[in-house]
Amino acid sequence: MRLRVRHGVGIVLTAGMTIVMPAVGFAQTASVHGQVVSHADGAPIASAEIRHLVSGVRVRSDAKGRFSIAARPGDSLLVRVLGYRERRMAVSADAMATEWRAALVPLATVLPVFTTTMGQRVIRANESPRSVTVVDRKDIDATAAVSANQLLRQLPGMQELPAPPSKTSVSIRGFDDSRVLVLVDGEPVAGSLIESRDIGRLSTIATERIEVTKGPSSVEFGSDALGGVINIVQAAPTKSLTLDGVARQGELGRQESSLGVSHTTGRVGYRLNGGWRQTDRLTGYNAAGSTFNRIFDVRSDVRVALGRDWTARADVQGARERQRFPLDANFNGFIDNRGGQGFVEAQGPALGGRLRLRGFQQRFNYQYRQARGLLPIRGSADSVEQRERQGRYLAAYSLVTGGHALDVGVQHSRRTLIAPAKVDGDSARERITEVFARDSWTLRDVLVTVGARHTMSTLWGSTTNPSAGLAWQALPALRVRTNVARGFRAPGFKEIRYTFFNPAGGYQIVGNPDLRPESSVSGSVGGTWAPSPRWSVDAEAYRNDVKDLVDWSFRGNNAAGYQTYANVNIARARTQGVETNARLMLAGTEITAGYDLLKARNLSTGLPLTRRATHTARLRASREWPWLDGVQGDVSVRYTGQAPLIGIPAGAPITGPFSTEPGIVGRQGALLSIDMQWRLRLSTIATLSVGGNNLLNQQPELWTPAFQRQMYAGLSIHWAALEK
Repeated sequence: MRLRVRHGVGIVLTAGMTIVMPAVGFAQTASVHGQVVSHADGAPIASAEIRHLVSGVRVRSDAKGRFSIAARPGDSLLVRVLGYRERRMAVSADAMATEWRAALVPLATVLPVFTTTMGQRVIRANESPRSVTVVDRKDIDATAAVSANQLLRQLPGMQELPAPPSKTSVSIRGFDDSRVLVLVDGEPVAGSLIESRDIGRLSTIATERIEVTKGPSSVEFGSDALGGVINIVQAAPTKSLTLDGVARQGELGRQESSLGVSHTTGRVGYRLNGGWRQTDRLTGYNAAGSTFNRIFDVRSDVRVALGRDWTARADVQGARERQRFPLDANFNGFIDNRGGQGFVEAQGPALGGRLRLRGFQQRFNYQYRQARGLLPIRGSADSVEQRERQGRYLAAYSLVTGGHALDVGVQHSRRTLIAPAKVDGDSARERITEVFARDSWTLRDVLVTVGARHTMSTLWGSTTNPSAGLAWQALPALRVRTNVARGFRAPGFKEIRYTFFNPAGGYQIVGNPDLRPESSVSGSVGGTWAPSPRWSVDAEAYRNDVKDLVDWSFRGNNAAGYQTYANVNIARARTQGVETNARLMLAGTEITAGYDLLKARNLSTGLPLTRRATHTARLRASREWPWLDGVQGDVSVRYTGQAPLIGIPAGAPITGPFSTEPGIVGRQGALLSIDMQWRLRLSTIATLSVGGNNLLNQQPELWTPAFQRQMYAGLSIHWAALEK
């Protein structure tokens, strides 16, 4: 805690003791100024209550953790905030205006994680009643994951689901693809307008953490957050000059490398990273032969301190991808993706709070082609590109006053899809305006959150989505939470305006301008018990009901005799279950375990949702042996139980092995995957790693995204200049 007192006399608050005061003849009351920070990371703590134990006067810290209270030397103050151990402080005088830094120790029931939300404001876990899982840089390095799906499929409550031949998605508690919002630094990933989301395409270079928010989160994030939100957060520029590099090679054609530089000099910090990776497998298509995937990534970040607490940031990133996969014995399919996006942002104090302004632009080109050889044919008849353009503009305001942390804002988006011969007029446009508000109110041991977001679209109409949550620190070792929220997924361009014609199959799918947004209502109750910093247990029960799901409906034959299908709001679904996680530190080994019981059902047909396993579990052990010259080992065991495969209704516009009568036509086999990695520190800057994925070589029946065993080796370099 940083403190000072007017009249030229320094005041220091210390835990559990009083510093002897020099005889300076100071007895009058003065304004004590300080800052409340977290012992874990030194970050400021907002809404901390500072109470004068004699006068009873109470004040709260602001968004920067700062406060001011009237006190005299020798007075006692009590500092407390939900999720941290309270501390009794004594006011003392110092002849010099010395500033001290004291910190509140977080309770073991509150994980030291952050979530980016409400206009890119970062909040701590103690400020939210939601279930949040954070995968940090340590986990990324321990798994040698080159793409986001390789990390997220290991978490309980999350399953990797294929969309052959060219993409994969990760479901959160039963909902996947367009019903899970995927972001990079709070902005949508490219490909969403043409339903070409592929989480296996997202690189982990320059990534500090991946935040996973479970359950509907439309108040905080808007559309598509029916199942939850995955937000990839890039690392900030380092204080000293830092160089990073990774080179890795393995089986199944795995090759990858990346380079990065980061530094802060004066008021300017920057980070620049580039990477390249390829393999002869696609994340959603387990086939050998001509299968191939190659991606180039570049990411840059510049942050500037403007003075008077104002900061600015500019972030630009781009990617280029080539996918190749066999269509039959003679032809290969090719998908080429090119995309770039970036934003500029400024934030600083205004009207007693914090103002954030951000402008975002995105471009993405998608091109599909076919050829007999290993390269596509330039200018071929099927080489028409589809392009999406997107811009978002945000103004958000946060104010900490008393026990309240208020967030309000407005966001305007412009989206364009250019798809010749697919959309009437070759293009479609949409404008979206959203207003949101959220209040987080702390009252002693209870946190209450309420919020709402209203969304208006020129394409499909409008919707309003509220949420409410509560967290109660019942005991220092027990935290209970509950949350109720409404979410929505807006119908996309393809569902409203897109026309797909397959003359060989004898059908066409047409858009429906009368579609309504899909909507969901979710509730959860959970808690964390942490009697010791060495071990903790977390459990949560959840339920999510979704209605107006978009599905096909037969509309008869057109004038040419082809079957016509239209997208309509006809389906309902429900997912519910229990998710548990445990952590234990045992003899220098960190052990984490998790289990999820999921029941996912289509309420319109009474059948379970396809490929959703009832049981998933994970066990991970991590340890470092300093006496072995820095050897580190990580072992992860991942289990995904059997899952039903649901047949496509007869007459639907899809052909394949499951196009039979409705019902369960098969079962995806259970997967038990063991991944392991060993790392050896060769020097102060170099680390050698060797490892393997799917060591048991499990390839369950009808499990598309499962690859055979893959061994690899890599070398990483990390050099940082010594600070002066």
